[in-house]
Amino acid sequence: FPVTIEIQKKVSEGRVVLVDVTADWCITCKFNKINVLHSKELVLMIRTGDFIGMRGDITKPNPKIMEFMRKHGRFAIPFNIVYGPSAPEGILTSELLNKDDLIKLIQQAQ
Repeated sequence: FPVTIEIQKKVSEGRVVLVDVTADWCITCKFNKINVLHSKELVLMIRTGDFIGMRGDITKPNPKIMEFMRKHGRFAIPFNIVYGPSAPEGILTSELLNKDDLIKLIQQAQ
């Protein structure tokens, strides 16, 4: 999975990566996007380089993304995971994101 290589490269450079797997039909994903991922705090963190965001879309089935999720023991969306120098294997988030908890995970992964 090419994204895995890109994640590993960014982490080896000392970067934190947040992976968000979503789909147009996923109501919880939309909630997470509106209330957490697109919040002022997280948008500012992306702009200041605190982390890099990567998105996988399974609106149309994508076996590579599904395999990526399966490797982490998850089989449904929303799927979010944070990687970083202190978390090279990734830290899974809960399905329903909480802004404060996600910020703490990003800081923990640094």
